Amino acid sequence: MIKEKKRRKDMTGYLFIAPAIIFFLVFIVYPIGFISYGSLFNWSSLSNMTFVGLKNFVELFQDKVFIITLRNTLLWILITITIQMVLGFILAYIIEEKVKKYKSFFRTLFFIPVVTSVVVISIVWSNMYSPYQGLLTNFLYSIGFGSPINLLGDVNKAIFAIMVVNIWEWTGWSMILYIAGLSEISQGIKEAALIDGAKGFKKIYHIFIPLTAHVHKSLVLLGIIGSLQTFALVYSMTSGGPNSATEVPGTYIFKMGFQVQRMGYASAISVIILLLALVLTVMQVVTLGSGNFISKKGGK
Repeated sequence: MIKEKKRRKDMTGYLFIAPAIIFFLVFIVYPIGFISYGSLFNWSSLSNMTFVGLKNFVELFQDKVFIITLRNTLLWILITITIQMVLGFILAYIIEEKVKKYKSFFRTLFFIPVVTSVVVISIVWSNMYSPYQGLLTNFLYSIGFGSPINLLGDVNKAIFAIMVVNIWEWTGWSMILYIAGLSEISQGIKEAALIDGAKGFKKIYHIFIPLTAHVHKSLVLLGIIGSLQTFALVYSMTSGGPNSATEVPGTYIFKMGFQVQRMGYASAISVIILLLALVLTVMQVVTLGSGNFISKKGGK
């Protein structure tokens, strides 16, 4: 009787976790397995699969456009994550520690870009970047930058112009996480820091930055994952141009798979990006550590 009750309890537990397991197998394990398998073939939506082994991967690392996508991705990770974290921390500190009134208003104001449609953002910023009618380019021209600049049409500037938009869009996300981290720091720690003479920058450097270490790690990890998934903003603003200067893995996979109809080649790109994501994630965990920080409890 006791064994039967225990068996029923075990079955109930399995039933509760079954939907999550099925979801994981269907939407994560199966796609990864299928893409990995498909990367070993030449195929399209209109043709049969022809086994080619590692030929797609060999071709991939001789592909100049793919090398450009890797360069752009690494630049994207280094530049956007760093600036978003710095600006997000500064905004969070000002709102949390300096602003006495209308805190909710400022939080909402800076968070609005995060929940705004990427298509809307790309249209607005593309108009601002317009070489002759754009607000931003006309401003740069008025302060002495020579003739109107076609930022999105310049192979050397286009990717950085899109990065500016990404930073503007996601800094509010960093700010909200930092506000949550700063709000966890107990008043007792702040008062003790003042007694020890920690004011201004010293207080920020010795108290606030160390005690929000868990937020730094989270933002780096989420930023890496988000950077590798970049697609909509780039495709909406430049479609990877001019001359593939703003190509990122997402746009290149889309073009190879659905426009050129080289599904096997697109699958090979996806496998490499997945491996890159795993390597960068492991490096992040090893470099920044995975231990518990006092900041997780705000020192309470």
